[in-house]
Amino acid sequence: MTYSRGRKPTDADYGLGEHSLDGDRLGLLDESELTERLLQTFASPSYRPPRLPAVALELLELSRRPEVEFKTIEALLERDSMLAGEILTIGRSACYSGSRPVTTLGAALTRIGLSKLRDVVMQAALNVRVFRSPTYAECMARLQRHSMAIAHLCRILSNYTPVSADRAFLCGLLHDVGIAGILLVLGDRKKDGATPDLAVLWPAIDAAHARAGASMVALWQLPAEIGAVVAAHHRGRVDDAENAMAATVCVAESLACELNLGLGLAENEAVDATLERLGLDLHRRLDRSDDTVVLRASQSLQLTEQSMDLVRAATRQWVAEAAV
Repeated sequence: MTYSRGRKPTDADYGLGEHSLDGDRLGLLDESELTERLLQTFASPSYRPPRLPAVALELLELSRRPEVEFKTIEALLERDSMLAGEILTIGRSACYSGSRPVTTLGAALTRIGLSKLRDVVMQAALNVRVFRSPTYAECMARLQRHSMAIAHLCRILSNYTPVSADRAFLCGLLHDVGIAGILLVLGDRKKDGATPDLAVLWPAIDAAHARAGASMVALWQLPAEIGAVVAAHHRGRVDDAENAMAATVCVAESLACELNLGLGLAENEAVDATLERLGLDLHRRLDRSDDTVVLRASQSLQLTEQSMDLVRAATRQWVAEAAV
């Protein structure tokens, strides 16, 4: 069965991609079969990921030019009211706000600054187009929080690792985008009022999400390095070779779990009705790298316990300021 999403700009679900998935027997497949079925969906020539706004892609290119003026960026943003509104919301957040309230798009851009504009544009684009699902809204909200935490952790870690802060943020933001893509595909199964049971599906989603995310990054035509890191973020290395960016994301995700910012259930997190609805109460090791992999990644980055403590303190400060 094929489901098409986002085919018309006037549709409410415009931009949510196109895919094929015969999901009538999802609950009858074992984990390996379901994982393979999901991966086949993302490898299919018919699959299209949620569309990133064209304005966002133009802005990403513009923001790389040191001579660009904010009025040029503001004029471009005015072509996409949803994206502009999301950037204004981000500009009002505690991470960027100052003593005066941000009331205009121009003021938000000035407050954010050109150096961080690329990060904010991609964050806004994902919020508008990718982390949205009528079927799995609560899960997408948790995934969005987790992805933002990893992005900021990667930026903080870049102070102690040989990676670019801007590229680290983007890799962190996109590292679990495959989970969002899978949830959008599964959400389309709600044709008869029934929703696929995530409690049963999480192991297969976990097994498939890194490769699914890499497929989405490639189809968005983002730099190949980002796709390689997304595919390898639970291994901490790319093609069995040390990779500082993949190692940084791997360490960041481990720290996020330690600080109760992971996607899966934290060790000391109380189970509530929301977690039960999401099926997360049964999966405490969801979306985590093996401890040996994390240790190897940390050692490859030459991270000391002192630097890790500084990263933890900076992350707690970000959490408090951003009210995550």
